[in-house]
Amino acid sequence: MSILSPELHAPSQPEPIPAVDPKRLETIQTPYQDFNRLSRASGALETLPLRAKRQFRSYYFFNPPKWRVWARSLGSSERMAPSFASIGAVRSGTSFLSSYIFQHPHVVLPLSKEISFTDTMRELMAHFPTLAAQRAAERRNGGAITGYCTPVMPNPLWIFVAQSMFPDMRIICVLRDPVERTFSHWRWDQKRFSRKMQDPHWKGFPDFETLIEAEKATIRGGGMEPHAFSGARAGYLRHSIYAPFLRLLFEKFGRDRVFIVDAAEFFRDPRSTAKEIYAFLGLPKVEPLVIEEQNPGPPGKLDDGVRANLAAFFRPYNEELYALLDKDFGWGAAR
Repeated sequence: MSILSPELHAPSQPEPIPAVDPKRLETIQTPYQDFNRLSRASGALETLPLRAKRQFRSYYFFNPPKWRVWARSLGSSERMAPSFASIGAVRSGTSFLSSYIFQHPHVVLPLSKEISFTDTMRELMAHFPTLAAQRAAERRNGGAITGYCTPVMPNPLWIFVAQSMFPDMRIICVLRDPVERTFSHWRWDQKRFSRKMQDPHWKGFPDFETLIEAEKATIRGGGMEPHAFSGARAGYLRHSIYAPFLRLLFEKFGRDRVFIVDAAEFFRDPRSTAKEIYAFLGLPKVEPLVIEEQNPGPPGKLDDGVRANLAAFFRPYNEELYALLDKDFGWGAAR
């Protein structure tokens, strides 16, 4: 009987788990710090130095300088196609989630987290890394994919355009309690566009309760609702009606290519959600670093009566979503 050498009986060593580079976190978080500083700044003496510094970042939260996109579009046309898109409605946690997805060492950062799908193909592709950058990342980290994270819901046009350009892309979609998301969206617009709202032209702009009552009436009557300042050019309530968008998304990409994130679960335990997404994207295991949310909305309390009113409005739409996903998110339950 032959005797096998000890080496053949030795257990195979597990693959080393890649580690998150803290410098990457700094790169990811800097654009939010720029945004917050610019939001608080007043006057040219404060804003000009901040805007000048922003021109040369390697990564942006949204809206990178146009000259950067133009310059990249003149360079190599051999660029990585996105393997994934992380989407949701405005104020659903898309930015916070992107910071966890982009932590992974195998994810090569695009120029900007948010990319406009209305750009030309050359402008859009200019946001993604070159194939040379992909090869360098593969040598350095053992793998390389790229993607982007944009709050496009509930715009169905994005689905058609994205599917025609990148049919094999995987989609991560974060869903937040419609009542919480709607009120957060309103507060965000009030903060972000506060200077515009002080102009006499906007003195007739309604308060939150008046606006949502007007939007409810137009949705029920089949008319065009007043749209929010930010987001997908739809109303505050419309942004929180998820089922029609998801039904089309499943039809075009396939249910198995869409990963649904419950925002409440993600906010409670972001690291666990991040690791599930890594697995969904076929990435090796990584232990993500805990980070603070970089883009929180302004504080505010929703009146109990208005909350109950909104919960009643969204109930049939939520039930349609629960049936579609075979999951009850518990939205509208007693607080």
